[in-house]
Amino acid sequence: MITYRQAEVSDIPELVQCRIQQLDDEEEHPRREIRDDLVVWFTRVLQNQSLYQIAAEEEGRIIGTGGLLELDMPPGFFEIHGKTGYITNMYTEREYRHRGIAGKILELLKQEAVRRQMDRLILGASLWGKPVYEKAGFVSLQDWMEYDLTDKE
Repeated sequence: MITYRQAEVSDIPELVQCRIQQLDDEEEHPRREIRDDLVVWFTRVLQNQSLYQIAAEEEGRIIGTGGLLELDMPPGFFEIHGKTGYITNMYTEREYRHRGIAGKILELLKQEAVRRQMDRLILGASLWGKPVYEKAGFVSLQDWMEYDLTDKE
């Protein structure tokens, strides 16, 4: 049975591995070793709570993940609260794909974004991820995709 929970600092080794595998799957060829940099980054953003990371688990092992990074943007005419969420670290292990895990993670991240009074969500979609995000209501805007939260409150 797959369960979903907020990731913790103790999950960082698995989160780092998921991120590296995600980049590898997206054919982001390594230019340097990033494992230590990822440990530092995950530690900082999980501790200061600017990252809300979901872990999908089966039998105590993380098999999927996704994060909501809070960006503190200057308020504008369309940004009511000046908060934008950046969806990042979306990854599901190959053998678990096409089971709705990414969609469930996105739904949990959208709920957290509403709770944090974010105005919109943005992300950079891979070729494989784009249909998942479109199904979840994101729309393409040139290089980015966006999900407007202003009418969801």
